[in-house]
Amino acid sequence: MNMKFTQIKYFIDKFHNTRGSGKIIKFTTKAAFFSVFIGSFALIMSLSILDGFEDMLTETTAKFTSDISIVSMNGGYVSKDKIDISNVDIKGITEVIEKPVIVRKKNDIDGFILKGIDYKNDINNFQQNIEGGNFSFSSDSAKEVIISEKVAQKMGYKLEDNVVLYSIDTEQQSVPKTKISKFKIVAIYDTGLGEFDNSIIIAPLKTTHNFFDIADNNATRLEIAVKDKSKIAMNTDEIANALQFPYMAKNVFDYQRSALIWIQVQKEPIPLVLGIITIVAVLNVVTMLLILIVEKTRQIGIMKVLGMPSVDIVKIFVFIGVRLAFKAAITGGIVALILSVLQQQYGFISLDSNVYFLDTVPISINPWHYFVVIFNAVVISAVVVIIPSIVSSKIKPVKVLRFS
Repeated sequence: MNMKFTQIKYFIDKFHNTRGSGKIIKFTTKAAFFSVFIGSFALIMSLSILDGFEDMLTETTAKFTSDISIVSMNGGYVSKDKIDISNVDIKGITEVIEKPVIVRKKNDIDGFILKGIDYKNDINNFQQNIEGGNFSFSSDSAKEVIISEKVAQKMGYKLEDNVVLYSIDTEQQSVPKTKISKFKIVAIYDTGLGEFDNSIIIAPLKTTHNFFDIADNNATRLEIAVKDKSKIAMNTDEIANALQFPYMAKNVFDYQRSALIWIQVQKEPIPLVLGIITIVAVLNVVTMLLILIVEKTRQIGIMKVLGMPSVDIVKIFVFIGVRLAFKAAITGGIVALILSVLQQQYGFISLDSNVYFLDTVPISINPWHYFVVIFNAVVISAVVVIIPSIVSSKIKPVKVLRFS
């Protein structure tokens, strides 16, 4: 007659009580636990970091390029007055001007992009990235700028300092026209994306019109924010179909295509890696069970003499293996969650933004990742530990008791 679960649990606890076990079974139990723990932890963190890279690259790039941009194919200017996208469901549209400038401080000379924005129409929520000062200017044509924290550290600037910008108009037919002007630093931003933080200086839109001698209705790019981020690709196609030559539409994915493709390539082998790492970790559980069976051979023989069915003995060792794998996987998930939350809050694991695009390791906490990793660890454990469990049920009590 089959035993009840409470009775089976009694034997599970009795068999796998490491306090009364030998040193070998204690060591193999700890090794099996930590192998599943490390495997689950590493997989969850890898998935979280890859998703974090994708989300952060997209989100941060959109602060500088918006979700969708309209530009001229021939490098000319664009104008909202010449574009009709009223049939597209968007959150907002704004003009920007981007032109190269040179910054010189003593013997330090570097090139940057001066970006003129309509700060009163902050469709990209750039204000969230202001670290010092306020995201505003004293007037629409004020000679004031916002620089990044990286530029401030590199060039030795701080709030309220003056910075001299040089503009060279290479479009002049004869001698290039040079303009020099002094600007006051009113705020400092930090997005964490080195590609932009190292190169973008922000000024009022009207100021850049005057500085570069650009007509009021012209812009180098139109930035568009959409209401639904999941429809960026669809909205891009709708806008592109509404445009006429020489205008074209580009979205945030186009600006970071190489990095996003790299992330997708890294994600492709994850199911295979997930399976391999889990199987390797679970094999340590199998080893632990085999050693446990050898150590408990006499007790198994006695239970069979007393009439315990083989299926119940199999259940005992399957439950021991699955319980160990479940506890280890859950512990790995909890540690991964704690580390992920701490990294999101404090960003204590840093990166070289010139190499990895971002200056801190990005984390995306997705409950689905935790479920998949823990579920796979438990299911694979349940399947694999059946083998040693069946071995335990094949023990002959006569032989065991004869040689005990």
